[in-house]
Amino acid sequence: MRLGMTTEPRSLSPLFSLDDYANTVDRLAFDVLISVGSDGRTLVPRLAAEVPSLRNGGISRDGRTLTYHLRRNVKWHDGVPFTSKDVAFSYHAIMNPANNVPNRHGYDQIASVATPDPYTVVFRLKEPYAPAITTLFGDDTCGPILPEHLLGRYPNLNEVDFNQHPVGTGPFKVVRWDRGSSVELDANDDYYLGKPKLRRISVRFVPDENTLVTQMRTHELDVFAEMSVNAYGQMRGIPGTRAVLSNVHGAANLLMNTTHDALRDPRVRRAIAAAIDKDAIVRNFAYGAGTVAGADLPSFMWAYDPNARAQPHDPARARAFLRDAGYVPGPGGIVQKAGRPLSLTFAYSQNNIAARLIAVQIQSYLREVGIDAQLKGFTTQMMFNAYAAGGIYQAGKFDLAWYTMTLGVDPDSSGRFTCGAIPPNGQNYSRYCNREMDAAQTAGLRTFDLAARKRAYARSQELLVHDVPAVFVFWPKNIDAADAGLRGFAPNPSIATWNAHEWSW
Repeated sequence: MRLGMTTEPRSLSPLFSLDDYANTVDRLAFDVLISVGSDGRTLVPRLAAEVPSLRNGGISRDGRTLTYHLRRNVKWHDGVPFTSKDVAFSYHAIMNPANNVPNRHGYDQIASVATPDPYTVVFRLKEPYAPAITTLFGDDTCGPILPEHLLGRYPNLNEVDFNQHPVGTGPFKVVRWDRGSSVELDANDDYYLGKPKLRRISVRFVPDENTLVTQMRTHELDVFAEMSVNAYGQMRGIPGTRAVLSNVHGAANLLMNTTHDALRDPRVRRAIAAAIDKDAIVRNFAYGAGTVAGADLPSFMWAYDPNARAQPHDPARARAFLRDAGYVPGPGGIVQKAGRPLSLTFAYSQNNIAARLIAVQIQSYLREVGIDAQLKGFTTQMMFNAYAAGGIYQAGKFDLAWYTMTLGVDPDSSGRFTCGAIPPNGQNYSRYCNREMDAAQTAGLRTFDLAARKRAYARSQELLVHDVPAVFVFWPKNIDAADAGLRGFAPNPSIATWNAHEWSW
């Protein structure tokens, strides 16, 4: 089976997974404790024998202790048994400051890890943490469980050979990585859920989406994973293929670097929001795979607040916001303040056709109200590189940036909008910091009571609409395409390859 996507991972270790592209490859070779079904709601035990809950005692009454019982028939690809030591080691690897991991969100809530026997792991949490089951070693973070027997001797894992030749517990084994071309994986016949039905998966990296669409049309590829809405528009109607659209907790948005001189002023950010015609962008570029957004939580999620209505398209009001912020008309129609024109760099992924088209459209909207946006295209890998590697998002090398944010099945977004999640500590790429937001997000994390959590997330949505650290343009669908003859292909909201062992012809 041949799977194509635009972006090649920089590492094959899930410890360093930076984006959905890397996760797509990682989940073929590595497994998680708890997965999520294609419906986005059903929790599916994987390396764990059962899903911890209050009922079965896996979650303590005070919400501070999680106990996982592990399956006993799991082996690493080299034949060594998988045990609780691997889970404990992986936690310490994530939290090791010497490892250049992109995100420690959720894992920083763990106070201690105990392994009372080879098949039991006990996490003691600092505080109750409601998203724990889906976040810790789950699909939401690609569950980077690593083999202690192979990696335990290294002070850090940044440059170890394992990153090119990984050994996992997943349904497929990496047999070759031809950089710039493909990753070849063979079926793991000792997979604990049974032999995969496919014998080999070839993951191919083709930076140009038009080429991927052509290869789907000519049946040189069987799956096109993580496609953009523009590619989806081209894919519709190709004989012998089917598009799979799935709900996702995410938003296609215009990030604003709130540390930029002009963008520190919320009036400027509100002006940018008012300048953008979201309806037109959805109509012209989403091809039915997106709906106009209010804040960060899509309308299908239980914590969605319909009262969180974002600034409507209103160029006149955008100009008024700029006047209130002290900007006056300047040469060439660009507003200025103290003689300095309002000029902003606008970063986008040049591999993504839709991102490029949307960036050009937004540039036009901003020009209409007197804001100069200078477009700068980067490779997707450069956009998502780690902080230490100078990644555009992580290192804040932008004023504006187009970004499709995808989170897990839980409404928690504390890793994106709290002060403590500003890079390199998290993925708060806007560098937005508001203690009221911190309080709302914390309230949503510290209880398992859904009504209380819903109130907390209503407040966080209200703050996002008011403070505008980003313009949430539309709520996208996850879009993948597959050959019509491929059975079992049913992506969940986090990842397309979560059930690859079930795929068959």
